Amino acid sequence: MSPVDDGFMSGSFDKTVRLWDLRSPTCRGLLNLPAPPVVAYDASGLVFAVGVNQYSRILLYDQANFDKAPFLTIALEDSTLSRVTYPPRAIYMTSLAFSSNGKYILVGCSGNAHYVMDAFEGHLLAKLEGHTGLERRRLDVPISIEPARGCSGEEVSWTPDSKFVVSGSLDGKIYVWDAQNLPVKKDQPVDTKAPPVSLSPIAVLDGHPGPSRCVKFNPRFAMMCSAGAELAFWLPDQSGDPEEVAKELLKKK
Repeated sequence: MSPVDDGFMSGSFDKTVRLWDLRSPTCRGLLNLPAPPVVAYDASGLVFAVGVNQYSRILLYDQANFDKAPFLTIALEDSTLSRVTYPPRAIYMTSLAFSSNGKYILVGCSGNAHYVMDAFEGHLLAKLEGHTGLERRRLDVPISIEPARGCSGEEVSWTPDSKFVVSGSLDGKIYVWDAQNLPVKKDQPVDTKAPPVSLSPIAVLDGHPGPSRCVKFNPRFAMMCSAGAELAFWLPDQSGDPEEVAKELLKKK
């Protein structure tokens, strides 16, 4: 959904991106792509991103001029993967999400890592590791040569303030990464061979008996929701001093 109007966007297996309006039964815009895309709006609704796995590229479009070429093309290339296998195993993007300030793009992947990229120049900033990707059905199933989507796509998201990233995992746990101290590469040339900063989770929460496949936030009530075979609601920890908890709640309001 667009954050500013009644428009929304869809990516399809027919290799198209369609822009819609709730007031019309037909799409108002169409983009043809070489492969099924993943899509996301930025917080202002002025820009949207399209991820194309076939070329490991993220295309940024101006909402008002979507029929023109993308104004920025970002290459998603992780040089550290060549240390594991050669040729390196491809990255399979399953979701995109802009941070609330519009500076970063969170790239959710079906493998054992998610990525944070600079939304203005295209630098690969951080690699989020520690969880187990959802491209497999079970932990005892070996990883295939070719990456697959699996049941991945909704399991990773920003917190409402974009200070942390939260993700589900094949082992059912919920993983939390601190994204407050990402490297700054402003006005530097983009180097696709430069390795990203590897971030380990700062917290691991016991979640679901099976894979945790979806994690979302309610910013108004500071509540998180996760889902696997069952639905779980997470409330903020209020075990501290009542006055301090009240102050924090008032700040959020």
